[in-house]
Amino acid sequence: MCTLALLGTACASGDSGGSADSGSAGPASSTTTLPPSVPPAPGGPDDAAFADPGPFEVGVTTLQLPDRKVEVWYPAVDDVVGAPVATYSQLDALPPGLAAAAPGLLPAGASPDILTVTMTDTYRDVPASTSGPFPLVLFSHGFGSFRLDASALARGIASWGFVVAAPDHLERNRTALITGQVVRDPNKDVQVLLDTITLVGAAGGVLAGLADTELVGAVGHSAGGRAALSALSEPQVDVAVGWAAAGRADVPAPPKPSMNIAARVDVLVPVEEIQATYDGLAPPKRLVIVDGAGHNSFTDLCLAVRSGSDLVGIARSIGFPVPEALAAGAVDGCLPEAIDTEVGWDITQSFTVAQLRSGLGLDDSGAGLGPGVADAWPVPIEYVQDLGAEPGAAGSTTETTSTTAAPGG
Repeated sequence: MCTLALLGTACASGDSGGSADSGSAGPASSTTTLPPSVPPAPGGPDDAAFADPGPFEVGVTTLQLPDRKVEVWYPAVDDVVGAPVATYSQLDALPPGLAAAAPGLLPAGASPDILTVTMTDTYRDVPASTSGPFPLVLFSHGFGSFRLDASALARGIASWGFVVAAPDHLERNRTALITGQVVRDPNKDVQVLLDTITLVGAAGGVLAGLADTELVGAVGHSAGGRAALSALSEPQVDVAVGWAAAGRADVPAPPKPSMNIAARVDVLVPVEEIQATYDGLAPPKRLVIVDGAGHNSFTDLCLAVRSGSDLVGIARSIGFPVPEALAAGAVDGCLPEAIDTEVGWDITQSFTVAQLRSGLGLDDSGAGLGPGVADAWPVPIEYVQDLGAEPGAAGSTTETTSTTAAPGG
C-alpha cells in the first residue's frame, strides 16, 4: 500500500554532494538583426523580460529512444484553432499494474479525471513553426519524477523559440522508485541526454529539421539538475541551468555559462548544498535564490497538491500510511505558506530563458539578467553573478548580489 505514497514525490537523489556549479553569462554576439527564430527581448537587463509566454504557440509530441520515451515541446504554427489541447495523467508515471489499480483506490465518487493534468496552451502534434531552426534544450527530470512533471515550464521555454526535449530517466523515475529498481548512475543520465540530441536532430514528422543541434542547452531539476550541470563537460552542451540541482559531477567544471536557481526553503536539496555547487562552478555563472520556494515549486506537482488531486494527498485521505518524510517531500513548496506556484514558474522561466539566450550567444542585450532584475518580483530574491573576466579588462571579476524585499511582506 505504501507504494502509492511515493507517487507524487519529485525528490533529491540522495547523493547530492560533490562539487557542482551554477551560473551563466553567455558569449557575446551581434543581435542587431535577430533571425526569425529569436524573438526580440521585451525588456531590458533589469526587467523580468521572459516571465510571460513568448510569441510562439507550442506543440508537443512524443519520440522514442530504443528503451524510453522522450517528450518534445516545440514552437508551433500560429493557427492552432481546433487543435487538441495536450493532457497527461499522473498515472502515466506509474508501473502499468499499479496504474490500472490506482483508480479503484480513489475516494468514493471521485473520477480518475482528477488525476489528469491539462497542459495549458499546448497542442498535441500540431505543425511546427516555419521560423526555425530553433536551439535545442535538453530537460532532465528529478529523482522519482518523470518526463512530463515540469510541463508548464517546458511549455514556457518553448514559447520563446526553443525545442525542449525531456527523456524519461528510467533508472531513477517514479516507476523505478516504486518498484525498488533505482540505479543511481549520473554518467548514464548524461548519456541519455546526449542520445536525445541525436534523436531529435534526426526526427521526422513535425520535428523534421526543426532543432539546431549545434546550439544546445541543458536544464534539469534536482537529480536532473545534476545531470544538466554535469553535461556542461560534454562538447555538445553550451550552457546549463539547474533548478534545485543536486550537485554536479565531481570533475573540474569547464568555463561555460551556467545558472543555478535555488528554493530558499527546500527540504530535499538545502540551499547550502546549492551554494556549494555554485562555488564549484567556473565563471561565468549565476545563482538565484527564491524565498518561499520549495523543491517542487519547479514542477506541475504543486497545482495538484493545492487542488487536492495529488496522489500522495489522496493516499493519505483514504488512510494509507504515508511516511512523514515522504509526505513532507511531496508537498515541499506546495503548502499555503509557500510561494504562489505560478509566480514561482514565472521567476524560473524568466531567468532560465534569459540565461539560455545569453549562454547560447543568441542575445547580447543582457535582457533579464541585470543586477536589478531581482527587484522585478513580488518576493525576495537573492541574485549573485560571477562573470569572470570582463571584455577589455583581462583578469577582472565582477560579483553582483541583489536582494529584494517583498512589497507588503
